[in-house]
Amino acid sequence: MTSEIDYQDYQKALQFEQRITRSAALQSLASILIELLDPREAQKVLDVGTGTGRLGMMLSHRIPKGAIVGIDSGYGMLKVAREKVSATTTNNFFLVRGKAEALPFLPQSFDSACLMLSFHHFSDPERALSEIYQVLDSEGQLVSLDPVLKEPVDEEERRLNQSIEEEFQLAHGPEFRFFTDKELPELYERAGFSIDTCQTHHFLFQQRGIEGIPMGVHWLQAYDSLRFRKEKDLIAKFRKNYFTFGEKEGQLVVKGEMSWVAIKAIKS
Repeated sequence: MTSEIDYQDYQKALQFEQRITRSAALQSLASILIELLDPREAQKVLDVGTGTGRLGMMLSHRIPKGAIVGIDSGYGMLKVAREKVSATTTNNFFLVRGKAEALPFLPQSFDSACLMLSFHHFSDPERALSEIYQVLDSEGQLVSLDPVLKEPVDEEERRLNQSIEEEFQLAHGPEFRFFTDKELPELYERAGFSIDTCQTHHFLFQQRGIEGIPMGVHWLQAYDSLRFRKEKDLIAKFRKNYFTFGEKEGQLVVKGEMSWVAIKAIKS
């Protein structure tokens, strides 16, 4: 019998899938990752943190003679993914429940692996990279795309980044953390990968309402938290580095940008 917690997890996963569908930014990011991965038609690909399977479904059409395995620890996410696969004729996309920090696969099982908006959720990012390294074939590639904060230039910006991260942790749990575009490639290199490509992509937003802005609600909550604490200096930095939130004719007005880093790393 499905527990109440599992049902709530499933409902959250459905809402997440709907937000992805409505976000032009996330659609563009998925295309960027797939272009960087450039999978061959007979490759075996591991999608770590597959979520609702959106990326895996897109990749399955690119590797008709291969296979893609999506792994995720979330019951609700996998349930939505399985429903999507069942509703199509896709026969090369397989789903497994498990954690990135303990991948249940033999060494050198995959030609490539991908991470789409999942690295910042891992409880032990270094361990996850080590696990991925082990299951990749010789000279296998790992392609990832993750949101980043700006590299702090002073103590004030370090405090701002910490404040933002703490607010996101209230929604996603204490394991959630942001990295910067400098920290991510360094983590990959320490795990034994060689960096082939490291690209920072900036998406600008100027709109009414929060709809379509990835994790937009949490950004607004982070801003409101600074306002509640009357952190005037940090508020000014927040507006400069990330978003401004205002009101016009009774509607929320949002202006700002988010940054994502796309990395292609090769197993050395």
